[in-house]
Amino acid sequence: MKISNEIKAGVVVLAALLIGAFFFLKTANFQTSTYELKTYFKFAGDLKKDAVVKLAGIEAGRVTTMNFLYDPETKVECVLTLNDNIKVRQDSIAYIGTAGFVGDAYIGITGGAAPEFLNDGDTVTSEEPVQMREVMKEVGKTLQEVQSLAANVNGVVKDNKPGIDKIISNVEATTANLKEFSEDVKKHPWKLLFKGE
Repeated sequence: MKISNEIKAGVVVLAALLIGAFFFLKTANFQTSTYELKTYFKFAGDLKKDAVVKLAGIEAGRVTTMNFLYDPETKVECVLTLNDNIKVRQDSIAYIGTAGFVGDAYIGITGGAAPEFLNDGDTVTSEEPVQMREVMKEVGKTLQEVQSLAANVNGVVKDNKPGIDKIISNVEATTANLKEFSEDVKKHPWKLLFKGE
């Protein structure tokens, strides 16, 4: 009995689908048991919904919701959904990090050391991210202070130039005298033993 080419192609496609399904089932994570934690930031930077949540540097969940809160000040509430087998200690701190130099923003959570763990619905203490705008303001202030200091030093030097010139002149004269004295002692060392009149 001869098998047609269509049947052979169908068997190959079916085998490929079965192999693909097998590998998908082996690597897929169907764990659906999760819990939620909340954290709050005054400035969320480039953080987006569905951003990665990392505990001690390892992926542990996702940011599922981001909401604005306005009382008493504007804050961003981030709801974090974590796998049920991942536990966050009560003294852990949430922060906003960036993957690489210009990568995607994520929420990192420090490992902590407290013996108690947070439960579903609890809040993780947060640490505000450094805003580049604030850093540039501080750099600008520091540069202004350095310029002011340089102007003050320049003014002090200018105001005391005659005195500074006199000090330099005296140091040069003293150096010349010491050089003459040293050369004289080298030529006539016995002069050190006799008292001059």
